[in-house]
Amino acid sequence: MAVRRKTERAPEPLLQALPEETWTDLFGLTKRADRAFGDRLVTALSKIDRGLLPPASSHPFEAHIARGTEALPDLLDLLETGTEREWFNALDATAHICFAITSAGSDGRTGGAVDGALIGRLRAQLKRQDLSIDQLALVTKTLAIARDHGVLHEQLHRLADSDPGVVASAARLLGLGRYAPASRILRELVSPERFYESRAVIWALGELGDPDVLPALYRALAQAFRVVDCAIAIGKIGQLTSVGQLTPLILAGAPEQRDAAVRALAMILDHHRNDQKPLGDLFSSLKGLIEAQLASGMPLSGSTRFHMLLCLARMGTTLDEPRIRRYLQLGIDDDASAVASVFQKKRH
Repeated sequence: MAVRRKTERAPEPLLQALPEETWTDLFGLTKRADRAFGDRLVTALSKIDRGLLPPASSHPFEAHIARGTEALPDLLDLLETGTEREWFNALDATAHICFAITSAGSDGRTGGAVDGALIGRLRAQLKRQDLSIDQLALVTKTLAIARDHGVLHEQLHRLADSDPGVVASAARLLGLGRYAPASRILRELVSPERFYESRAVIWALGELGDPDVLPALYRALAQAFRVVDCAIAIGKIGQLTSVGQLTPLILAGAPEQRDAAVRALAMILDHHRNDQKPLGDLFSSLKGLIEAQLASGMPLSGSTRFHMLLCLARMGTTLDEPRIRRYLQLGIDDDASAVASVFQKKRH
């Protein structure tokens, strides 16, 4: 009688929500199990709501971006001597690195400084006669991200321009550079009379994170003006006193307003994860409100449900897989374990 040999099961192929090089080169995940878990998480979140994740893509200079500051001289060389395609890709990679440098602080608003000599080389691109208007605009944007004081100060003056398009562009650049002196002027521009430029202005105020601008944003909410934009900006500023302004939107706002308000609440709670005791009464009320809506059967988007769970996790609620599956309305075949890891304490 022949003996049947036990065959080894071939390893399951790695999922490809993102290219394998992205996990190894950009995220530094060298173990197959870690890369597989990352792919499971990306796949699971995309099934809940595609809005939770950006579309998967790779960057031609991904390796340069991973190297950070030390790659900037090489990228600037390509701006000066490379082909047109290399120019665009190198400038985009430069912007990525500059953003990482200037946003290195734990509060997301303070960070390091880009070397002055490197900024000088980047600024020299503005003097080139062979660049198109669009290319010069991209250089200006990158300089704003690098927090070049000259470029940002110039945008401050452009807020007084009579052209709404110029004002909107200046506001975006000031927000990208998180230029604090612009806060006082920008808050005066939050008005229904400035409908065109107001979206960029409100976005910039959120990026600047100055609590002094909150009354202007609250007035806009009371006027039902740019409600979604205002809610997100209020969340970015992150003041606990803003919860009362967001609660009516969570209770009775239109779907997109409720989603923005819940996302904003999650941002605010990010700063108060360990405050269950001093904020016990507030947390108890918010938990009750959120859990009631999740259990009510009301039509909530996947993004809204996800951020509601994020709020619960940040207020100390333990979320097991069955509860996550029920609240996110995951199918029986969907992987809830990967999503559950997002809500684990100290990881959400």
